[in-house]
Amino acid sequence: MMMSTRLWHLCAALLILAAAVSAQTDPSADPSCPDAGAESHVGCEDPIKGGTPFDLWELARSWTPGFCASGGKKTCAKQECGVTAMVPALTLHGMWPSFSKPVAAANSAAAAANAAAAAAVVTEAATATARRALRDVSVSLITGAAAANAPGGACFWPQDCTQPGWWPASSPWTYDATLLPAGAEFETLAPAWYSDGLGAHEWPKHGTCAAWADAAGANHGLDQAGYYSSMFALAKKEGTPKPLLDAMGTAVPLADLQAMFGGAKRVALGCTPKCELVQVLTCYAQGKGTAGDPAGPGARADCPCTGVRDSHYDNSCAELHACAAVKVLSPEQSGCGGSGPEPGPGPGPVPPACDAGVIAAPSCAAPCAPPTPSARARADAFAARTAATAPTCPSKLAANAANAANATAASAAIAISSDA
Repeated sequence: MMMSTRLWHLCAALLILAAAVSAQTDPSADPSCPDAGAESHVGCEDPIKGGTPFDLWELARSWTPGFCASGGKKTCAKQECGVTAMVPALTLHGMWPSFSKPVAAANSAAAAANAAAAAAVVTEAATATARRALRDVSVSLITGAAAANAPGGACFWPQDCTQPGWWPASSPWTYDATLLPAGAEFETLAPAWYSDGLGAHEWPKHGTCAAWADAAGANHGLDQAGYYSSMFALAKKEGTPKPLLDAMGTAVPLADLQAMFGGAKRVALGCTPKCELVQVLTCYAQGKGTAGDPAGPGARADCPCTGVRDSHYDNSCAELHACAAVKVLSPEQSGCGGSGPEPGPGPGPVPPACDAGVIAAPSCAAPCAPPTPSARARADAFAARTAATAPTCPSKLAANAANAANATAASAAIAISSDA
């Protein structure tokens, strides 16, 4: 009996040690941000004027099928979520001025007094609301002094800014949809801005703060047309990674999904409680508004832990929902019409007729076989409309020989015929 008891304790100790080692070697863990996805933050009303200029941009883009699935009938009713119109790609949510480090709020005493009220607003119950609105729920339901001060006296991003002194009289300060770039390419990049009026919210809340490049309001920031131009150019430049398109309809390990965007420090990923991908957020440096360093998004930057990667809105795929794997829904899986298989374990080998990083061009003799034809067709159309150059046919079929060994006989036949 004594030996059995000792053996039991030894086994228990070994299990605990194994769990500790596993946690330390978890590929999805981010040692630089142990509270990733666990914290609640709010912004501050007009904190730049006479205070601290923002120094960071956040580009937020929606994985459209996931966004459409996140709010049930409410989101499915949006024009962008029609099952035949839904773009299976990353589409523009917004470009947000932010602080790389939280700054002191104007009234820290009031902030401390209202911290509990602010924190109480951001609850797991809020996830019943469409993900695109959650960042706003945390602020809009807080009134009075609490709305102007974040928990703990810290401000994580500016919002609802006043007009700076440099602003030209000829440029409208209120939202003007006619200043959005015109054309099908831009409507594809940002369907919510054109079909569902998202800009009427994004400009006053976030865009107005883009006008500020310094605390005095003397240096030129971005006017409304410049803000839209910079935002759309950045969204087009970033595009949708091909591995993300390949993963559509499947579930991907969180670490692999982060790697598509440069790793855990370079991206924040928003998920539903079901671990369905909704949003991808990347970060960029802000210029100083001078001739040598103009305002606007500059070089890609690490997303700060405090304020972005620890946010349970921006990075909810991490600790909040503890997603070991993230589902990349197809339009048919969004619940907005049509039907499709449940997300599987992950994408299989790259078909031999496909080059890495290339979406099959319509002119290719043997285009890649799509996992979901209708969704892939829309993804190809999206890529064709937003690519800087026309897509090219696969040109390195020999390099795909290793993949051919793992493909089906039919795939091998396609590879042979296309190589000819």
